[in-house]
Amino acid sequence: MKNRFVVTITDIAGSKQYNIHQYVKQIILYIVLFIVAVFFFSAISIRLLLNEVKQIKNKRDLMQQEFLKINEKNEQLQALIDEKTEELVKVSDKIEDLEGIVGLGEQTSQRDLSLIERVDLASITGAQKAFVMQLIPNGVPLKGDYRITAAWGTRLHPILRRSHSHTGIDFGMPIGTPIYAPADGVADFTGTGYNGGYGIMVKLEHSFGFKTFYAHLSKIVVKRGEFVRRGQLIAYSGNTGRSTGPHLHYEIRYLGRDLDPKPFIEWTMRDYTQIFEKEKNIKWQSLLTMINKLSEIRETPVLLRRAQE
Repeated sequence: MKNRFVVTITDIAGSKQYNIHQYVKQIILYIVLFIVAVFFFSAISIRLLLNEVKQIKNKRDLMQQEFLKINEKNEQLQALIDEKTEELVKVSDKIEDLEGIVGLGEQTSQRDLSLIERVDLASITGAQKAFVMQLIPNGVPLKGDYRITAAWGTRLHPILRRSHSHTGIDFGMPIGTPIYAPADGVADFTGTGYNGGYGIMVKLEHSFGFKTFYAHLSKIVVKRGEFVRRGQLIAYSGNTGRSTGPHLHYEIRYLGRDLDPKPFIEWTMRDYTQIFEKEKNIKWQSLLTMINKLSEIRETPVLLRRAQE
């Protein structure tokens, strides 16, 4: 009996006694100790895992902060590059002016003449004018009334709070306003990553070195490489990128140089000549001569058919 012990259970009906071997007692004790050990080690493991998760979260937060700092630095560098590019363009303009001063007198006098006097506008037909308006960006890239919230030129940056060159104009409008192509062209860039501050954007390549940019969009309709016609829907306005509110940032560039879009959005068939005097950075005489020749070539088959009839 030394290796056994008695367990007595008493209830209303009486009492019962059970003889249990010592080995059973040891087994029960081991099971209890095992359960306690498992619980103890599980608690320690869970605590270690929670600490590891916390460390990973802290590292993630630090990486996010570092990413934001790098992204902000990248935007500042991009803005600085844009400013330096503008300065380079201005220096190039000054060099061209100096070259004009020391050049031939005939060239200087020719430059001083009014473009309207040098270009025989009376000989340009309505079809040729329409052909020009189809190829070169003109009008507003949206329908209905519009509101310009920021003009082209030097201004105080609304976010960076320092003077910088605003290379386009901003139209204030609700998110989701349809945006249309101002001339025939091809979608050269669609999406994000072109310029960190531009957000979702579209770049259209037009004829004769003209390009147009549409920034801070919410949705793009055209695909990269797709040809578009004047008046075709290309995107919807938004508030993406470095923006203080819903608007469209619209740029016109010619041979890499940003131009004031305002004369172009005011350019119509009725006021056909105003653009030639307002925008001096384009050699309109040679450009119009080339376009008119292309227009004549395009009209030749029509004239031949009419002559045969």
